Amino acid sequence: MTPTEPSYELGQVAIVHDYLNQRGGAERVVLEMSDMWPDAPVYTSLYRPESTFARFKSRDVRTSPLDRLPVDKRFRALFPLYPLGFRALGKLDADVVVSSSTGWAHAVRTTEQAFHVVYCHSPARWLWGEYLAAPTGRRLLRPALGAWRYWDAAAARKPDLYIANSAEIKRRIATAYGREAQIVYPPVDVERFTPRPRGERLLSVARLVEHKRIDLLVDAASTAGIGLDVVGTGPALADLRARAGPTVEFHGHLDDDEVTELFEQCRAYCMPGWEDFGIAPVEAQAAGKPVIAFARGGALETVQENISGVLFKRQDAESLLEAIHKSDELQTPPEQIAHLAARFSAQNFRTALTATISEALGRRRTSV
Repeated sequence: MTPTEPSYELGQVAIVHDYLNQRGGAERVVLEMSDMWPDAPVYTSLYRPESTFARFKSRDVRTSPLDRLPVDKRFRALFPLYPLGFRALGKLDADVVVSSSTGWAHAVRTTEQAFHVVYCHSPARWLWGEYLAAPTGRRLLRPALGAWRYWDAAAARKPDLYIANSAEIKRRIATAYGREAQIVYPPVDVERFTPRPRGERLLSVARLVEHKRIDLLVDAASTAGIGLDVVGTGPALADLRARAGPTVEFHGHLDDDEVTELFEQCRAYCMPGWEDFGIAPVEAQAAGKPVIAFARGGALETVQENISGVLFKRQDAESLLEAIHKSDELQTPPEQIAHLAARFSAQNFRTALTATISEALGRRRTSV
């Protein structure tokens, strides 16, 4: 370590994550943690190297017995088995165990000496959130829902410290678990973007699942004949293609360099769904582009209304289209928008995460 490089030393660290078989924001957070603590093993239920970021191949990834099961895209069907999978990892013995959790990793067992920190992306959505909105899901889960919530809340009482990735998740943690959480915003690689003038086409970069509401964006762009680039894959892709007009182009999965180019060339970035935080809107701002977002969740923390973007309050195609036209009227220079995104940098995440854990460790030691 050079004299000017900050230290993230917390003793022996272990990292835990739900599952490593996706390329999402939560997995990027785990990679950042692994860069902070390169000697820390990464424990997870299952690991599919070809389905997640290639950088995990150079990490010390340790899996549960669930890894032997031949599943990848249908991994959610294993939900009754994940508690057993994390229990099979045994009691993790480290000075600090950091669990990156959206529903399972917070339940990992640790020794009494370990300080267990949960970096929570969200309490389990299938228990407490929007995945229960579908009538079929409600009918299937209702008989066991109470028992699962009891187990989940009991597991959430055991860690020493909860950290939320946004004010929205802090609120959900309090509602679901009755626990107070500190806020540390997730890391965004803002330095990889160069702020540039706006282009002609709108952009969306997201997993194509129902609750992201990309259907609203496709409908709005198709109705108005506006160019739209959609990056991502998922179960909603076939439906989106069927409803899209000729101005909408689906790119599937792209590498980071290709996505960066689209951010730097786009007219504006659109996020029509209700996101917990939303890394892509911050990336768009780092590229100097305004964000058009539904006025709930993380967008309220990352987008400055009428400066770095436009928020719409009714989740329908008409309101979204109005916001698109309003965003064209914004006069904020690209460099100013990029400056607003800088507070979500990876360096700020590292500093804030280490400080938050260190302060909590200090309180624990003085109370013993």
